[in-house]
Amino acid sequence: MNATQVMEWPLLRRMVDDLEGVLGDRLRSLVLYGSAARGEYQEGTSDFNLVVVTESLDPPTLEALSAPVGAWTRKGQPPPRLLTPTLIADSIDVYPIEFLDIRTHHVVLRGSDLFAGLQVRVEQLRLQCERELREKLMRLREGYVEAHSSRQRLRGLLVGSYSTFVVLFRGCLHLVGMAPPARSAEVAAAFCARAGMDAGPFEAIDSLRRGEAPATLDLTTLFSRYYEQLTRAVGAVDSFKPADGGEMR
Repeated sequence: MNATQVMEWPLLRRMVDDLEGVLGDRLRSLVLYGSAARGEYQEGTSDFNLVVVTESLDPPTLEALSAPVGAWTRKGQPPPRLLTPTLIADSIDVYPIEFLDIRTHHVVLRGSDLFAGLQVRVEQLRLQCERELREKLMRLREGYVEAHSSRQRLRGLLVGSYSTFVVLFRGCLHLVGMAPPARSAEVAAAFCARAGMDAGPFEAIDSLRRGEAPATLDLTTLFSRYYEQLTRAVGAVDSFKPADGGEMR
């Protein structure tokens, strides 16, 4: 999508105008990322994810942001990420997955494109991929303890965690030098193919997410298959050995 297309959403257009109004020439860049930038936005279920880059995040700038951000979050939208050019440069080594996700699919709404040329070190990316996969798998186990006896709660656990793991799979595809596709189902399929995993559980959960799964779908069996493949994903990332820890992506 391009800036003209995404600015057709009144809520987003109003936020852009409000941010410009309070920041003026302090606004270096305003970027849309996430599902809307990838063309996956669904009215009523998706969010608008924004990055606001200013020259400084000093108290006067934060105070200026208070009114538009408050109005934005009261409408159910997530708070924008607040960055400076210096913070971007200093944080790439800590959050490579997030920055690569923005770099791959983003729309510049105002100002300069500060994300197009970002690069990360392979070993830093591998470490975050493994750490996040292990942590999210731990949370999945804990969630299943509480949710397994309720179909509604188990459905929520599967659908909610699916989106989280797809974000990590995007990072894992970058790790092996593949450009992640835009759509979530394609990301899961690409990573499963690369890692030698069964894509079936992810396809079933994507159908569940879109409301297209049969009512008779056995969610307990689906969870077991899903959990098995996620465990394999952790092993695949753990065993990944870059030729040189200084390689860039």
